[in-house]
Amino acid sequence: MPLIDLSFRFDPWFNALPKSPTDHGRVHRVVLRTGFGERATPGSIRVEQGKGAVGDSWPTHKFSLAGKNEIAIINVHVLRSLANGDETKMPLSGDQLQADLDLSEANLPPGTRLKVGSAVLEVTDLPHRPCGHFVERFGATAAKKVARANRKGRRGRGVLCRVLVDGTISDGDEIVVERP
Repeated sequence: MPLIDLSFRFDPWFNALPKSPTDHGRVHRVVLRTGFGERATPGSIRVEQGKGAVGDSWPTHKFSLAGKNEIAIINVHVLRSLANGDETKMPLSGDQLQADLDLSEANLPPGTRLKVGSAVLEVTDLPHRPCGHFVERFGATAAKKVARANRKGRRGRGVLCRVLVDGTISDGDEIVVERP
């Protein structure tokens, strides 16, 4: 018997989220992964080419691809919904930047540059998918919601970037979109 895709039922959830700006967003919070399941919210982070966020454990992870997924960004409204409004749970997503910005494929195609603080990031073509730890922390339904949004081009799980220009990114910094 063929499987029936019922993921369309998550579309109203995504559509009900607050809309984010397309050209000038804002960093809600910066996060460092300091160990397995451990997070720090230092207020500002340093990002460097080939290393990502200084002090973040991601470069030591087996799925790290230097130059392709140095910085992960997730939409703050998506994350807040998945965390049921619990701001203390939000850093567990594992993304270094929580941002109020439209992260959709239509708005940020690969090659789009993001000026954030004194750094410049570039959106890569790698998909950002929910991992097993994301499922453990936010639940299977949350993973299904963001996977559905990903399939619709909305990038529910967020976007992966590489660092083009080293710099510092802080909570509250403006994000300026420069399309290719």
